[in-house]
Amino acid sequence: MELIKEEKPAEQEWQWCLVGNIVGEHISGESHELKYGNKQFRPHAKVYINLIYAGMGHESILVLGIPRHSSRYIEIVIARKYVENFRLQKVFKPVVLKQMHQSKWNWWGNTDSARDRLIQFLEWINPGEAEKAKSKYIKPGLPEC
Repeated sequence: MELIKEEKPAEQEWQWCLVGNIVGEHISGESHELKYGNKQFRPHAKVYINLIYAGMGHESILVLGIPRHSSRYIEIVIARKYVENFRLQKVFKPVVLKQMHQSKWNWWGNTDSARDRLIQFLEWINPGEAEKAKSKYIKPGLPEC
């Protein structure tokens, strides 16, 4: 008896993504109450960022991360002010890649053009990390004659 394997669509083994961390603490409301994290995420939780909302200086961003009261990843729109430490990374985690692939939004690919677009955004929001990303991921070419 032979087992027939279903062929899976070719999935990327990695892809570029902006990642960040949820703020540790911040002042909130008229009473200036000290809050930790935000309603959905714990302080310093790692989130994967998609920039689908381009209006108004990316005040709102789509993030993928593990929420406070669950162990499953969620995809949710939050205010950009709740995310800090923006940086460029290659994502290898199969669970995250699967969530990105199943999303109704387009996430980044593993092409050089995707990397370059992310570095351009990083130059605007976190210039120090943009320089690190350029030196780490973009190799200088040979000088032209």
